[in-house]
Order: sequence, then C-alpha cells, then structure tokens
Amino acid sequence: MPFVIAHRGANLEAPENTLPAFQIALDHGVHGFENDVHITADGVLVVIHDDTIDRTSTGTGLVCEMTYDELMQYDYGSWFSPEFAGTKIPTLREFFALCHGLPLINVEIKEEPNGSKEAAPAVVKLAKECGVFDNLLVSSFDMEMLQACLAEDPATRVAFLYAMDNPTACEEIADCPVTYAKKYNLTAFHPFVTLCNGDFIEECRAANIMVNPWTVNQEHAITALRNWGAHAVITDEPALALGICA
Repeated sequence: MPFVIAHRGANLEAPENTLPAFQIALDHGVHGFENDVHITADGVLVVIHDDTIDRTSTGTGLVCEMTYDELMQYDYGSWFSPEFAGTKIPTLREFFALCHGLPLINVEIKEEPNGSKEAAPAVVKLAKECGVFDNLLVSSFDMEMLQACLAEDPATRVAFLYAMDNPTACEEIADCPVTYAKKYNLTAFHPFVTLCNGDFIEECRAANIMVNPWTVNQEHAITALRNWGAHAVITDEPALALGICA
C-alpha cells in the first residue's frame, strides 16, 4: 500500500507549512510530510512555499532577502483563521524534530529568485545533524538543486518534480523513465498526478524507482494509484487517503 504524505501538512485544517499543520497530520497517522524550504539572508532554512511572505503572513518581502529575526516579526497563521493567530514561520530544524519515526520525509527545495543553490547542501547537512537523513527524500523542480544535494552526499535520495509546463522533461521521462533516472541519479519521480498511469509506475517499480504523484485529492485517483503500486501519494486529504490506503 502507498505511503500517505501530507502536502504542506494538514493544510486544509491549519495554515500550510506550519507546525500546527504538521502536528495535525501526525495525529491523523500519516506516513510522512511534504514541505517547502527556502533559505534566509543569514543562512537559516525555513519552511514556506512562496519565495515571498506576502501570501501567508502579515508581512511582505522576499525570504532570501530577509534575516530569520526579520521573518519572526510576522504572523503566519491569521490569514488562515483567527484560531492560528500568532503562528510563526518554522525552521527546518523544528520541522525535523517532528519527523522522527516517519518513514518518508519529503523536503522540497524551492528555486531562489537570486539563483542560489546554497539551500541544497544545507538541507543535507541539517538532516544528518537531526538524525533524519536515512528517511529524507529531497525533491525539486530545479534539477541543479538536486545535483547540488548529490554533490554534498551521493547517498542523498532525490526526486525530480515535474508537470505539463515542462514538456521536454515530460517527453524524455515518458520515453524511458529508467534512462532518465540513471542519467541524473534519481531515487524517485514526483509527477503531477495526471501524468501517471499503471504502465509507467510498473516500469519504474521494476527498476526500484519510486513514483510519488502530487497532489492527489480525489478518491478515484488515490484508489487508482494504490492499485497501480505507487510508492506514495502526496495529498491535501490525508484522512481520505489513509482510509483508502490503510
């Protein structure tokens, strides 16, 4: 049965990518989390999806141009609900502290507006320091970011994220996923859910390549991926997925 991975935590029940969202997902019994990571101007890894704090906080500005102390001045919960007013941006270290015992920890490293790849080796080093490296799976739409993780430690498990807006990758992967994975030393593919089918997953499984589609929120899609043998489903509906994948 596939692992159920909570996309940005239980993001329909609490503000995405915050400690409350991850704790609620844990309470549901998920097998792992997916989060998003940026690095601050003073080198702190923080968990947030966008490259700015505008959408999910009371502040404004690029994460990569702000220090951690500057980011901590703002509220990252009240946009979602008054219940979560005062919620702070989590560091990746705080996130990793919740992850012990989880079989799959999916950290997505986002592309930085300034082109920096500094977050890649920093994520790998911190995962080792926090004792979660063996269960870490780093994903990114940026292949150079994944290669920077492998340069830090070739044992890092990496997953390439892709969707229809990357037609070249879609075509190359569809033609021969095993060749593509070997070319870039990939552990897994993270395709948009509609790019998956049973034949693709079967071919990847035969080569020990994980397929973890996103974002899988419909019962019929979760059921199909379970039947096809997907390694994990990344979902906004962890309770629904757990009911199907138990």
